[in-house]
Amino acid sequence: MTTRRNFLGYAATAVGAMPFAGAALAQNSSSTSSSSSGSGAAAASQASASAASGYDASTANKELDVISLPRLKDDFEAAVPKAGYVFVSGAKGDEWTLRENRRAMEDFRLMTHRLTGVSPQDLDLSVEILGQKLPFPFFVAPMGAHRMVHEEGEVATARGTGMAGALYCSSGASNKTLEEIAEATTGPKWFQLYFNQDVNVTKSLLRRAKKAGYSAILLTADALGPGTPDEFRAMGMPFRPDMTFGNHDPAFGGTGDFLAQKVDLTPDDIKMIKDETGLPVIVKGILRGEDVDPIIAAGADAIQVSNHGGRQIDGVPGAISALPLVAKAVDGRVPVIMDSGIRRGIDVIRALSMGATCVAVGRPVMYGLGVGGAKGVQSVLETLANELRTDLLLTGARSVADLDASYISVTGASAEMQEN
Repeated sequence: MTTRRNFLGYAATAVGAMPFAGAALAQNSSSTSSSSSGSGAAAASQASASAASGYDASTANKELDVISLPRLKDDFEAAVPKAGYVFVSGAKGDEWTLRENRRAMEDFRLMTHRLTGVSPQDLDLSVEILGQKLPFPFFVAPMGAHRMVHEEGEVATARGTGMAGALYCSSGASNKTLEEIAEATTGPKWFQLYFNQDVNVTKSLLRRAKKAGYSAILLTADALGPGTPDEFRAMGMPFRPDMTFGNHDPAFGGTGDFLAQKVDLTPDDIKMIKDETGLPVIVKGILRGEDVDPIIAAGADAIQVSNHGGRQIDGVPGAISALPLVAKAVDGRVPVIMDSGIRRGIDVIRALSMGATCVAVGRPVMYGLGVGGAKGVQSVLETLANELRTDLLLTGARSVADLDASYISVTGASAEMQEN
């Protein structure tokens, strides 16, 4: 008979790469319900549910005075169970790529313009991508297992994202269902798909996403193997016992086994998504320029440069270092997105100057969720927007659309990559 420990170990091998969903989340358990009202009664209900699970996730819902996104990490550690902190903050292997995502930002030095006549009221942070007008050039990256951090899970994250006016990308590895998440946000939303070995399960997810109002499908191309942080595995992989993958939970109308994923993806899978939904498709996880042409030829509507925040495979370059190579290969045919390592307004400027249309933000959003719930997520996104506004003014650019390579001097290892 398979023990729970062995089952979790198998699951980590099978799907450890899922963003913040590194192993089976007790598929035979049902997730507790929680209200999205934010009222005192709802908070009490959440606290009761958390206590019943024995996990003690955050039930906070408060505005945050965020000094900076990096500094919020310490508050996050104090606010959530150790298992949640290790699971979210950690990465694969020796975590070199996790660190490199941040270090590589230093290779992209800002070259500011002066006497450009720009004033604060002139600044325009908005972008348009795949038919969506966004108030600022970043959105919430797809991340699963939010109930490792907060009792309301992705419902709170989506609500806070909507309150900030941002786009929310819902993970296929969410604890809450894609329908619950869609209802929670007033802003635009995309759905991240993990292809299932059963094509009927995949098609069901796609139909549900379209019906729920998601306006694009994001296909993650690099979630193909184990990615659970070593420290989390050393702790015995202590997932809370009452969690499920909500989109597959039969208690909520789901079908199929989330762990039975198709890993031998090809460009034909892009065509299948488009044929089934008619929606734009973003392909996430690209680090090489050579991979771009067949992806675009298959119908991809956007390319997302990403190394999964260092959670999938260690030893790959920082995403910002790969961005110029991929953007050059794309050559303006489709929008380019970047994630992995965004922490500051200047990071957004760096990415947009190097060819990205917008960027996705991951871990800092989870920090805000753990410390402040939906309002904490809103605080994180608004803090980043305010920091970007100040930094953009100091670059001398009037809008994010004006940013180009002339605003950056590339040095160090990242410059060497462009030469090779």
